[in-house]
Order: sequence, then C-alpha cells, then structure tokens
Amino acid sequence: MTPLLTAISPRYGTVTGGTSVTFTGTGFSSVNSENDIVIDGIPCVVTSSSATSVVCTTGKRPGLRTSRLSIKVANKGNVALQHKVFRYCSFWSDSTTWGGEFAPMEMESVYVPHGLNLVVDVDRTDMLNAIIVEGSIIFPPDESNPDHQRTFDAHYIFVRNGTMEVGTEEFPYTSKLTITMHSDLLDPYLPIYGNKVIGCRYCTLDLHGVKRQPVWTVLDQTADVGENKITMWEAVDWKVGELIGVASTDYSGRHAEKRTITAIDRSNVNKPILTLDKPFEWKHFAMTQDYGNSSIDMRAEVALLNRNVKV
Repeated sequence: MTPLLTAISPRYGTVTGGTSVTFTGTGFSSVNSENDIVIDGIPCVVTSSSATSVVCTTGKRPGLRTSRLSIKVANKGNVALQHKVFRYCSFWSDSTTWGGEFAPMEMESVYVPHGLNLVVDVDRTDMLNAIIVEGSIIFPPDESNPDHQRTFDAHYIFVRNGTMEVGTEEFPYTSKLTITMHSDLLDPYLPIYGNKVIGCRYCTLDLHGVKRQPVWTVLDQTADVGENKITMWEAVDWKVGELIGVASTDYSGRHAEKRTITAIDRSNVNKPILTLDKPFEWKHFAMTQDYGNSSIDMRAEVALLNRNVKV
C-alpha cells in the first residue's frame, strides 16, 4: 500500500521558483488534489498526476533552509522517498546569487552557508582563494555535449558538514571538468589539511565521472623497441585520441611510456589492436614464465590515463 518514489527530474531548480518537477514512482493518486508535495516547507503546486507520476511547480524559497521533501497521498499516507530529495539552488551565473553584484573575482573567497545549495553552472571561474562549504556546492554536467569542458580554479576548498558534488553514483558527471588547486610551498596551510587542498571534514564528497571498462588491463603480445602497435589482452572501450600508459617490464620503472591512441582495430573484439602515435623506446614484455613448478604472468600493464573529471 505504501506509495514509492523512484525518480525526480530535474533534481534541482532555482530558489526563485517556477521549476516544473516530475516525481515518478508507484501508488500516487490520479486526482491532483490528493497528492500533497512540500519542498523545504514550501508547497509545490500539482499540475498533473497519475498513478505513476506527479508533476508540480515549485514556489519561491526565501532564506536558508535545509533541503527536505515531503509527499503525501490521500488515504495512503507518506510516500517512501528512498533518500531522494529535490534541492532549491542558487546558480553561479545568476546575479541574484551575489546580491545583484558581480560573481566572485580574482583571489576572492566564497562562503556557502548551511541551507544554501550553490550550482557552479559556468564554464570557468577566476582564480579563487578559498571556498568554504557548509551547505552544498554542485558541479552540473552539460547533458547534451559530452565534450563540453568546464574548469574551476582555487587555492583551497574546505567542505565542513556540507556536500561537494561532481556527479553521483546514480547520476555521474557526463561532460568534462577540470578542478585545479593552486599553491606553492610558502602559502598558508590549513591546520591538518595543508594547502592546495580539497579538505573534507564530516562531509559528503561525491566525484563520479563516466565509468570506463576497463581502466587498466595487460598486453596480449610483447611489444618490442620501435613498434607502435599493441595487442590488448581483452576488450576495451578506449577511443582514438585518448592517452595510455604502458608499464615498464625491465629493471627501471622509468621505462614506462605514455602514448596516444591513433587507431583501433576491433576486428577481433576480445583482442583489439591499438596503433600509437610514436614507436616504443623500450621493450614491453608479455608472456607467462615458468620457474620450477610455478608459472608467473609477466605481462606489461596498460592503463587508460584519460578521465572526464580531473582534479
């Protein structure tokens, strides 16, 4: 009998209200007035409903409030939310977030208090000093373009009893983001945490990029000096233009080599052949060797070095 919430779309909207939100699940009422939705203490006006989804329009949310969601269905009671929540957010690109003034400029600091959800929806920021987060800071991807690049530069990010979200396990970051932390040896240190740091104290830190399969594997055949093709041990989802690292198999770890993939032959799906931008300067061994009654797999590891989220 208990109504169940399975999805919210979108997962956040502006504090000025007017966002149309769809709640999907089971056990809702097809009568609009029998579905009661309250977000952060503010009624969300239901505009359409069925047994499996309810659509409502958010109201304006003033001040700072903890994100809370309540959905009740007449004659059935509270909907089981399964830890899902809609967040009222302030957007970096919106001048109202900064009191009608400019967004933070070079070497300024930003404080995100408890009850404020700040969405960084710009492609780049000036070099910032410190970002102190007691509410939440959210980096949203460009859902329509996986190659869209955003950057964020700061000296310190300190998340205290708050949340920093760059994608979640359920909703990974699908475009490209590079977060760069800056400092040198003489810059002030945060006690315990240091400088050039993302500090997390009693916080939630979500960093989930696009899942790659696999992130590393081994060679199927030995690659000799001067060769620029390698045969992989298993299928990979790697792409032309991506960077790989091939481990050393001799006595010097410095003989690992980085190369860019220029072509992929997948005629044998389980043993793809990668063509690389430069020939190898060192031999990379890939065989099983016997030592008495023991066999040891001595294949060179090959790692994908590209990620769509980089810190």
